[in-house]
Amino acid sequence: MEDKKQQTNLLMKKYRLINQVRQEDMAKKIGVSRATLINYEKGHTNIPLDILEKLKFEYPDFNDFLNNDLYDKKDLIINDGILDFGLIVNIIIKYKKAFILKCMIIFGILGSTGSFFLINYYSAGISLFPAENKSSSSSQLQSLALSAGVNLDQNDQSYNITDVAKSRRVAEKVLSNKWNNINLEDKTLISFWKLDEAGILSKFFNQTYTNEDLINKGLKKYFELLNVKEDRRTGLIQVNIEMESPNLAAEVANFIGSEIQSYIQKQNTAKAIKEKLFISGRLIVVKGELEKLEEDLKEFKERNRGYEVSPELFMIYSQKFREAEAKQQVYVTLQQQLELARISEVKQTPIINILDEAKPPVSKSRPNRAIISLLSLLAGFLFGASISIIRY
Repeated sequence: MEDKKQQTNLLMKKYRLINQVRQEDMAKKIGVSRATLINYEKGHTNIPLDILEKLKFEYPDFNDFLNNDLYDKKDLIINDGILDFGLIVNIIIKYKKAFILKCMIIFGILGSTGSFFLINYYSAGISLFPAENKSSSSSQLQSLALSAGVNLDQNDQSYNITDVAKSRRVAEKVLSNKWNNINLEDKTLISFWKLDEAGILSKFFNQTYTNEDLINKGLKKYFELLNVKEDRRTGLIQVNIEMESPNLAAEVANFIGSEIQSYIQKQNTAKAIKEKLFISGRLIVVKGELEKLEEDLKEFKERNRGYEVSPELFMIYSQKFREAEAKQQVYVTLQQQLELARISEVKQTPIINILDEAKPPVSKSRPNRAIISLLSLLAGFLFGASISIIRY
């Protein structure tokens, strides 16, 4: 109590100096001497209640000045670098809860209303699984090439299905395809997304887009809607695509699966053709070498009819015979591999299996309007609380 009286005395002097009132004038108005007023201001003497009331009467704004500087003095939210969480909670709950509640209601209404203007997207997906390749023809071909004296640089191509699914090649096929599931019309996704229609700014600046620009815009949107995940443990691959129509989403997802299968099958067939051409070429060369070795062996026997009784001639004969025999084995093996390559070229062994085809989803994948409403309420609370703390 004494501290508050002492502060009142000091505030009297502060008020007089701010309003440029002379000590003589203030002392005369409140009915005291100048010396007494000086004692009041220095705190040597407490101000009597009647003098204080007279001071408030003569200077009406002194009462507001006194209340603002003394009685309504607020605690600091941050004191000596320490945040007073108790004070913050007290501000929110006790003083500003009505304001914060209004902010939450406004933000909630705006968020909920705005969510209905967002486009509904539906997600459809397929499951892919690489087929097991138990064929050993590639390794046999490599061994055969080495035995024939040729190193066939053949890397067993292991296709990364995830990369193929996310490739530009497949994406451009999806964009260029005409879908009959779009408003019962045959349209490309670029037309469906209205990427080929000029916007307000484009019309204002008279800007035109080339076909390449439209494709790049379509690819950007397509990859935003595409999601490819691979389970490293099982090898299962999930390909999901979001579209504005559930039927269209399923149709696009199945199309992506067929394009992946087609691409990998074509690459595998091209590989088989390459193997067949190599073997055919080697077969011609080996056949010529075999015929030459057989002719040399025949001429040697005709010139040396008694080679069996001569150790030196018999050794030469044995060498030529082994060379011809070995070349004949290579020739026979190449013929067998050529037949295998021809079979591999025409057979349609699936490289990947589609475990689950896409079905039209029954519910949308986004937007989640309940979450948007909750986030809007949270944003309103944070906004209202921040403004309340700033105004405190």
